[in-house]
Amino acid sequence: MNSAFYLAIRSLWWHRGRSLAVIFSLAVILWLPATLRISLNQFRSDISARADATPLIIGAPGSRIDLVMHGLYFRSQPAAPVTMAEQRLAAEVPGMTAIPLHVRFTTRSQPGVDGAPIIGTTPEYYAFRQLTPQTGELPALLGECVLGADYAARSGLRAGDTILSAPRNALNLAGDYPLQMLITGVLARTFSPDDDAVFTDLRTAWVIEGIGHGHQTVDPTTDSSLLLQNSRDGAAKVTAGIGVLPYLEITDENRDSFHFHGDPATFPLTAILAVPGTERDRLRLLGRFSGNRQLQCITPSQVIAELLSIVFRIEQLVLLFTLIAATAALLLLALVINLSLKLRAAEMQTMFRLGCSRLTILCLQTAEVLLLLLIASGLALIGGLLIRGSVAAMLQRLML
Repeated sequence: MNSAFYLAIRSLWWHRGRSLAVIFSLAVILWLPATLRISLNQFRSDISARADATPLIIGAPGSRIDLVMHGLYFRSQPAAPVTMAEQRLAAEVPGMTAIPLHVRFTTRSQPGVDGAPIIGTTPEYYAFRQLTPQTGELPALLGECVLGADYAARSGLRAGDTILSAPRNALNLAGDYPLQMLITGVLARTFSPDDDAVFTDLRTAWVIEGIGHGHQTVDPTTDSSLLLQNSRDGAAKVTAGIGVLPYLEITDENRDSFHFHGDPATFPLTAILAVPGTERDRLRLLGRFSGNRQLQCITPSQVIAELLSIVFRIEQLVLLFTLIAATAALLLLALVINLSLKLRAAEMQTMFRLGCSRLTILCLQTAEVLLLLLIASGLALIGGLLIRGSVAAMLQRLML
């Protein structure tokens, strides 16, 4: 058989033009099902890993899938917000770490760069997701933020630069006013949705929402374009106009002027990540929220398993296409072999006359077919592995 493979290699090399055409055709036919299979496995592994690492998510009643996609991937919006009171209720459970999330805003888009979600949270989130700064440091003061690695690479921003939030409603000047934040660092890449986000503290997120704000100091020396009335008799009587808006930037000079209105327990959140210390703590929290109609406490891995059932149906469809592609590949290969035998009939007759048995000739032809299939399958597999990450990311965008 070794001699058969040697002769097969020499024969394929002699007819390399024909051999390359056959290999390319087979590789293309096998590449699509191989890529889909590899990419679906990568997709399943990626979304399951993040869900398994997140024990519980608390949010307003509504779509369970939307809440999980929001808490894990910062996509979609829950039906209604929750409040800091609910976060404190979860944190009261012994052994429980309740991490608040406020994800309602994005950064302003730049030419060729879409805006990234702004994640208002607490330092516990960085520890939970094992996020560490690659450059700079984590935000510590009001108006500071840190960038995910992928977004920093796309935008070209780094520590010391500033970034502007995007208002959800350009006509609503009383709230959602753009805030210019100072970038204190860039996080190390974790190959997760955190790489495409911008992180800040909760108070900064509430400032963007309009709950907290600062005001300009209005006196007779203020720019007259910002004033409606300024006393001309020398009295310190000044009336501010609508041009006196909340600050666009929080600096060391004006940071102390920012304040919040209302009860902090009513300040909004979009979701709460609950991280129990033990299985007993997890069951205790589920029991506390089981009868609460104002909140839902769900296990992300269960919701993702339901979502993956849809992927399983897609896999069945892929399997059908794989069988069809395999059948087409075999028919093509059979046609090529048949034509090759007809073209090489004189060559086979010569080998037979030289003393080669029919079994030896059959082994030679089988070796050529196996070599063509192995090379084509290898190329298809390598092509699938090279683009599996991109295809898995595309599937996440389509399905999540």
